[in-house]
Amino acid sequence: MKIKSPLHKLLSAAVLAGSLAAGGHAMAQGTVRAEPYPAWADPVIQPTLSVDQAKAIVAERTKPQTEWTGPTTGPEAPKGSFTIAYVSPDQSYTPYVQWGKGVEEAAASLGWKMITFDGQGTVSGTLAAMQQALSAHPVAIITPADANALQKPIKQAVAHHIPIIGIHATAFPGPSPQLGLYMNIVSNPAQIGQTEAAYVIAMSNGTAHDIHMVDDSYAIARFKAKATVTPIQNCAGCKMLETVNMPLADASTRMAPVISGLLARYGTSWWMTTCCDGYYTNVAAALRASGASPANIKLVGADAPPSAYDMIRKGGFEVASVPEPSSLFGYEAVDAVVRAMAGQPPAHFLQPTFLIVKANVDTEGGSSNQFVPSNNFACHYENIWKGTKKPC
Repeated sequence: MKIKSPLHKLLSAAVLAGSLAAGGHAMAQGTVRAEPYPAWADPVIQPTLSVDQAKAIVAERTKPQTEWTGPTTGPEAPKGSFTIAYVSPDQSYTPYVQWGKGVEEAAASLGWKMITFDGQGTVSGTLAAMQQALSAHPVAIITPADANALQKPIKQAVAHHIPIIGIHATAFPGPSPQLGLYMNIVSNPAQIGQTEAAYVIAMSNGTAHDIHMVDDSYAIARFKAKATVTPIQNCAGCKMLETVNMPLADASTRMAPVISGLLARYGTSWWMTTCCDGYYTNVAAALRASGASPANIKLVGADAPPSAYDMIRKGGFEVASVPEPSSLFGYEAVDAVVRAMAGQPPAHFLQPTFLIVKANVDTEGGSSNQFVPSNNFACHYENIWKGTKKPC
């Protein structure tokens, strides 16, 4: 995906505004549904895990993901030239780039175009990018930006029959009538937390002493923290030592003294779990500086940026992570666009949770430091969109 300069994007938006208003989007407005359907039920946290249950979860979630459990039927994509706007909060952040590439690949398979608008890492920049996207009159807007901060442009889009598809735009998967999202694509946060807890309980045989690190300013982080911490708290032989609330933006400056304090209070043998692997580069650096050993302190995370893959692969302090799919999320988003254009609800699908450990770190896309399930999802989606029956 070529990231366009702000000037290029503005010029492209101006050109597209005229061409799309006169072409594909106007054709789609008669049937397109931008208003969200009712929200799905909230994910449910499992409060307890026996050691045997935890080991079974780890065994299941470290296996290759060859089976397709997603949709196999749905509306065919309309014929024509359509453009999707992708509003990225920050194109320097790897997951946003990977999700955008998935959108671009899926759109290209239909002969559609995707134009990227970069918020450049600020809320004001993302709001400006949303306005530029609206000016392009796309058939839909896909964004991983926080939907709470974008309510004005989201309402404008819905009023103009432009559905908004979120990727991590709010905490839970499914439509969000409250936030104006026709669909929000995200892994099941209850399963993410459960998987972290299961690994800690299983690998310690029910004796882990755990510290959880979280950024309480994010609703999704708070929910994942509860899903992780609760089974460990309820594990008879385990002990929750402490929950550390640290803004992700402060990790580089605050981590060294925080880790020094944890080592002073709890010694040099414990586990750490977290909402977000973004902490762990700084955690590992502080642990190395203190002389702590990866044999005794083990980090288990979620999101799995390239740094997590690297640490797990090399046998550093991080031993496991629960990744989010990369390009699959883009295909899911385009499928939601196709269904919105047909006036139908989004598919009720959540990709099964995967767990990266050293033994499988190079599988399921891991050799490229991303989670790409080996279930041929692109083929399955293209069969739906094109009305074909290719073997997948």
